[in-house]
Amino acid sequence: MPRSAVARPCRTTESLPHAAAPGGADRRGSRPAARAGADRRGSRPGVARLAARPWAAALAALGLACAVAPAAAQEPTGGSAPALEPAPPPARAEPAAPAPTANLYGSGAPRVVRFACRRSCGGAGAARPGSLVRVRGRHLKAVGEVLFLGAAGEADDASVAPRAARKRSLLARVPLSAVSGPLALALGDGTRSPASRRQLTVEPRPVQPPAGVIDAEVQRQKVFFGEQRQAELSYVVGGSEPASVRVDLIRAADGAAIEQWAPGEVQPGVPQTIRWNGTVDGRLQRDGVYRFQVTATGGAGRLAASSDVGPVVPEPRDEFTFLRYRFPLIGAHDYGEGAAAFGAGRGHQGQDVFAECGTPIVAARGGVVKFKQFQSAAGNYVVIDGARTGVDFGYMHLRDAAIVDEGERVKTGQLIGFVGATGHASGCHLHFEEWTEPGWYDGGRAFDPLPDLRAWDAQS
Repeated sequence: MPRSAVARPCRTTESLPHAAAPGGADRRGSRPAARAGADRRGSRPGVARLAARPWAAALAALGLACAVAPAAAQEPTGGSAPALEPAPPPARAEPAAPAPTANLYGSGAPRVVRFACRRSCGGAGAARPGSLVRVRGRHLKAVGEVLFLGAAGEADDASVAPRAARKRSLLARVPLSAVSGPLALALGDGTRSPASRRQLTVEPRPVQPPAGVIDAEVQRQKVFFGEQRQAELSYVVGGSEPASVRVDLIRAADGAAIEQWAPGEVQPGVPQTIRWNGTVDGRLQRDGVYRFQVTATGGAGRLAASSDVGPVVPEPRDEFTFLRYRFPLIGAHDYGEGAAAFGAGRGHQGQDVFAECGTPIVAARGGVVKFKQFQSAAGNYVVIDGARTGVDFGYMHLRDAAIVDEGERVKTGQLIGFVGATGHASGCHLHFEEWTEPGWYDGGRAFDPLPDLRAWDAQS
């Protein structure tokens, strides 16, 4: 969703000329500074040194003459060659995840204070899949997801959209695939609260739906192609007799069933899971709303379908939004104009997006890390080739070295770094680039990323 709170960029304490390298920093047209003391660890250039890469050697041969090259020539933003330089002195290790209490929305991050099972509970106050839990805390009105965290990692995590969220309390239905563990909350932009200190005990036996009812729900209402977790449906067949089950994936735009699963005979009362990776017959599907429909058939014919709405399972949630890209900033932000826009000044080859120092940066599209370097003007930067796109994505002026390495395969939405002002920058911002095939400074062409950024911003 678009962010209503706009981050005010920090300002560096040192005055820098307008110059650039890959991604070139931008001073003209940038937003006013908000405060001094921006994080500039590692922004001092060292002695220029070429890496053993064909593109680096070729572009370095252009030297500063690129500053007066014709506009049609491929040149790094601002004109200087992207000669790679030694990495800055090691900085202290940064966390591998965003600080959960970061004030990224212009107001306090959500926080869980306490919770309790309120309906269809197990013994001794424990919850069961399908139970209704009340969560009390702070800043809960803007919460978009309630996260049921299991063991370390995301493999057994589950999440649901809250019900009746208020400033200090909300209700959430325990997902069918939830296991015992702490709770956490997430805002619409992905900002997460700290995990609760106490664990919610979840008995493995779900709330049993009656005969003729299928309790089905998707684990998340928004799914991105190539992220860690796929679109996932959990369901339980009601009654006391096994049933033959078929699951259809329906595209909401035209009602077409585009994929089908036939798990066969399913026992009643036992949670089942279906996952979808965003492709059909190897072809990536378009953005939009999709719906799982589960149909159970017995010896006498059709027994139930998940689309049958009954009073026992209120508000069935079998729809989700599938998106191929994710907006790369998690937090309040503002778009630069003038020289901070694509094509301005001396060939600015990207779009600047201003945000508070330390705002998390995630991969707009998963892929393989092609370059992770430091350059005196671009600062810390990383380039990732977008899987199935033919487009390279560049992220520049990172506060620290990217937390992913060259050759590593990253997922869509995976944390790759934090907004900073390394290199020639007048305020903390992300300089974002998109390049056509065959790639970044390898025969490709930079194009204006602003339309894509705005589209991803509106839907992410």
